[in-house]
Amino acid sequence: MDEADIKKLLDGRISRERAKELLIELVKVPSPQTELLEDEPLLRAFIRDTIGPRLRDMGFADIRYDAMGNLIATYGAGTSRRSLMLIGNAMNQPASTMPKPYDGDVVDGATYGLPGECVMGKGASEQKANLAGMLHAMETVIASKVPLTGRLVFTCCLSGETGKHDAIKSVVEGAGVRADMAVLGGTSLKVTLGNRGRIDVFVTVKGAPCHSSRPWDGVNAITGATACIERLLAKVKVDKSHPQLGRQSLTVNHIRSFPDSTHTVQERCEFTLDRRLLPGDDPNAAFAEIEQVAKEIETVADPVSGKAFSVDVRLGPFMYPSLVTTETPVVRAIMRASEVMLGAPAETYYSPAAFDQGYLNHVGIVTANYGAGENQYAHTDNDMASVERTTDSAKVYAFMILDYLT
Repeated sequence: MDEADIKKLLDGRISRERAKELLIELVKVPSPQTELLEDEPLLRAFIRDTIGPRLRDMGFADIRYDAMGNLIATYGAGTSRRSLMLIGNAMNQPASTMPKPYDGDVVDGATYGLPGECVMGKGASEQKANLAGMLHAMETVIASKVPLTGRLVFTCCLSGETGKHDAIKSVVEGAGVRADMAVLGGTSLKVTLGNRGRIDVFVTVKGAPCHSSRPWDGVNAITGATACIERLLAKVKVDKSHPQLGRQSLTVNHIRSFPDSTHTVQERCEFTLDRRLLPGDDPNAAFAEIEQVAKEIETVADPVSGKAFSVDVRLGPFMYPSLVTTETPVVRAIMRASEVMLGAPAETYYSPAAFDQGYLNHVGIVTANYGAGENQYAHTDNDMASVERTTDSAKVYAFMILDYLT
């Protein structure tokens, strides 16, 4: 099919009302991040009971789940050896203080600086608008009866908020799923060309508890943690920068101490470090440097008691940096689809946040982010997404499928 034929077919089939209906339906099903992370039963229920049946109804015959519980569905003959993967995510932020997180209320987007109507609800701004766009695109393509000689892969991962690659890694490495290129949900119909990566590092400074009226009898873990943080911020090298992605960074973003009792010199103080990575940075080398500096506190005595601290340093989740260009095949495919279906190529930008595109590009599946999310309302009580942009994302996804796989 040529681009004019594809546009004519899709213009008559992509429906704003259907995109709105799907977005409302998805928002009404809770799939929150909890302390169980990817093991949260509501996530599996969302994928199994909300996403799976829609895929079967639209015509997917090959639907399976990997060992972790991520959904993998394929469609098309696969004779052309071309393949495209659309990746959705189930997990969104918990309800928190949002008044009606799962009602799917429709509001005027103009009030919030967005076009047309918007649907309110947890996850709308990140995961669920993009899922709605992908689902509407796929059902439209399959209902058109146009044969796909290539292979369309759709996966809905349990992840979305955990800051680690475990779910998509399970799909790619555990279940052996590959594709020429992939699209992850994005924001405001812009193409993400790059982002810094990240490692989380968990540091525990250990002392010895005692009554705070006799601090010389113990070892104050808070004092040790303060000294440790000062050394880390002064000595860990974060002096490199990238013209588009910005600088490396090291940030303390969480701290707590124990025991949780009054008038007690603290036995343990835990803090978390966020170390941002640039393309080419080795996550293991970045961790090793942090570990070496943190361990120096074991040579420092508590200034009150003169006794020693001990330090444990553990590498937590990490995400790879990502960098593509406007000449990368998946970006060119998105740009072409946007120009034909929406009248102009998509804008590009560089994201401050890391997600699974870094891992996918690292393993050779060229990936970019594009979709209908709204980052400015993510994690807020105004979590929402534009119906217009959700519809437009469906047009672009559907064009990509037909243009590349027929």
